[in-house]
Amino acid sequence: MRLKSLWKMLLIGAALIVTPVLKASEFGASLETAQWHLDPSPLECRLWQQVPNYGEVVFLRQSGKDLQFYIESERAAITNGEAEIKVIAPQWKTGVRDKSIATVKLKKGKRPLVLEDKWANWFLDELYEGMNPAIVLPGWHNQKKLRVDVSPVNFQGAYAGYLSCVAGLFPSNYDQLRHSTLNYKTDQWRIRGKLLNRLDLLVRYIELDTEVERVYVDGYADNEGRRGHNWELSRLRARAVQRYLEHNGVDPSMITMRYHGETRPLVRNSNKSNKAKNRRVFVQLVKTEAWNQKT
Repeated sequence: MRLKSLWKMLLIGAALIVTPVLKASEFGASLETAQWHLDPSPLECRLWQQVPNYGEVVFLRQSGKDLQFYIESERAAITNGEAEIKVIAPQWKTGVRDKSIATVKLKKGKRPLVLEDKWANWFLDELYEGMNPAIVLPGWHNQKKLRVDVSPVNFQGAYAGYLSCVAGLFPSNYDQLRHSTLNYKTDQWRIRGKLLNRLDLLVRYIELDTEVERVYVDGYADNEGRRGHNWELSRLRARAVQRYLEHNGVDPSMITMRYHGETRPLVRNSNKSNKAKNRRVFVQLVKTEAWNQKT
């Protein structure tokens, strides 16, 4: 009986032992290897650091958009989840404690974490102050957690170049320029005023973005006057835009010009306001990818 009681007590004791919490696998560049890289262009500024055995951490500022921060993993995350954003104090900052800042949602794929402008700029500030931001996230295939460290080593020099790049960014991006509608007064077809500003912006963008492969120029008219007159008016409008683009450096082989008269109205020609919307030239930019998908 004593042996049975002793054995029972041993089993209960074993059951009460708390399993130790596994420490997260840590990924980060060492003091000797940490390096920040800058890929500058007029359309985007990409500031990034290689994280050995994990992937990259990236700050991306594109023309016409806010800053983003994301982590790019060499292995795709297979489940959704949450990540903890932390600040790890470097050893030389005495009296400063590590702190947990926020919990954010993750998504599947090789880019599980994307932080928008507010948090991305917070990361920049922490790095500039010499702190070590970190992201704690679920491991691959339900393994123990991962901690991705963002090293501040050699950051300030690269950050100065990043600021210079941001100052020179083009004011608009592809999504903002891919569809442009130029509106005209009755019987007008020449390019003046605001139309010049928009076309100049398109010309400059096409010059910078080598992925733009096609430019469609479509002319339209309202239903005021004779149908034949409106057909010719839509042709004059589209032709004027085509010539302006070509004269300012856009390759003529990229441009497809069409005109539709009073057919295909944007809205019904039922009042003055609607007719003003139908007196237009529609300019569409198409990138290589989109063109290949279309054909």
